[in-house]
Amino acid sequence: MRQLEIELKLSVRPEAIKRIREKIICFRYTHFSLHKLSNIYFETVDHQLRRWDMGLRIRGCDGRYEMTIKTAGKVIGGLHQRPEYNVEINKPELNLLAFPREIWPKNTNLAHLQSQLTTLFYTDFFREKWIVTYQGSKIEIVLGQGSIYAGARKKPIMEIKLELKKGTLIELLAFAKEFVNIEGLRLANKSKAERGYSLVQHSDYIDTKYFLPHCNWHTMPIEQGLNQLLAYWQHYEECWLDNQPQAKQNLSHLLVLIQAFLVHYSHSIPHFVQASPLKK
Repeated sequence: MRQLEIELKLSVRPEAIKRIREKIICFRYTHFSLHKLSNIYFETVDHQLRRWDMGLRIRGCDGRYEMTIKTAGKVIGGLHQRPEYNVEINKPELNLLAFPREIWPKNTNLAHLQSQLTTLFYTDFFREKWIVTYQGSKIEIVLGQGSIYAGARKKPIMEIKLELKKGTLIELLAFAKEFVNIEGLRLANKSKAERGYSLVQHSDYIDTKYFLPHCNWHTMPIEQGLNQLLAYWQHYEECWLDNQPQAKQNLSHLLVLIQAFLVHYSHSIPHFVQASPLKK
């Protein structure tokens, strides 16, 4: 029931889909037919699950249902690593008692929590899947196309997911490099759930954790600082592509911080700095 989900998420432009299919068939693969999936995401009025870094949904496909909760994990670039718990259910109704008790914060009243949960947003999308053998690993490729809905608001879903089913993270990353020359692909730092939360707030919502004054890379070890700058870049890049106000200006300000990072660590990563176009 519990598994550690390790996957790369990439946003896809429609013109890239043909090239993706052509690349996949270069490997040993199994193809699965197209399915329509519906996901309902639940939350309390005060976003208690969000504050616990949890996500709760019920997924429906071909008359079958599965309840899933994802707990705190980590995201580096577009690489998502997060524990998840899946329970098959007979109908689309929540039953929090079906999950292991230890995943919840101490003294959580599950009956009360469940009574406070309501539908926050939902997704409808078509999923096409391949399982590819790459070196010694099994990698699941999922192409998802559809929409996220929150009240009268709507956002498109157009993404590809590379999930490690068996093998090593190194081979997953090596496999992902096979797609780098396909135009119209970019790493996606946000899950469907995160995009749904921003849709619920309003179209130009910016998560407070991405406020530039909070970007304190200079107080962190070099790897953590670089990861933070990358997360900020991907967040504002997505905001810019979504035509959100101030996003382009924030990207410009972020470039100044990245330049400062490169200069600050010039003795630690001299080749990186010398190769950086930001110096020009």
